[in-house]
Amino acid sequence: MPTPRRTKNDHLLYADVVDSKQKAGVWMGERDAFQAKQAEILEAVKDKADWVPVENAIMVVSTEPAGITIIAPNPTLPGMIVLADGGSPEASAQLQATGEELVRQVMAERGIVEEEAA
Repeated sequence: MPTPRRTKNDHLLYADVVDSKQKAGVWMGERDAFQAKQAEILEAVKDKADWVPVENAIMVVSTEPAGITIIAPNPTLPGMIVLADGGSPEASAQLQATGEELVRQVMAERGIVEEEAA
């Protein structure tokens, strides 16, 4: 059963950190699980795309349409970030859609379920 947050009048960041210790412990445990899935997704995407290394991410290089797509684990949430840039807005949109579909395909192959964004 959820408990109401305590009323505080000091508005200090420190007070929030102290109150969040129990939640942080649970979140960190969950974080290990989703970070392992993020790493698994990146490794599998590498097998399906031409890419170059970027620290903690990969950059997919495309010639049709011309452009790049960066695929990286979201550093704080259980998801992947896909950023694309092409020679035109249409090319960028196509690269973005292709990158997102590639991540979804790899997730499906590995049984990693996509969840609704909050």
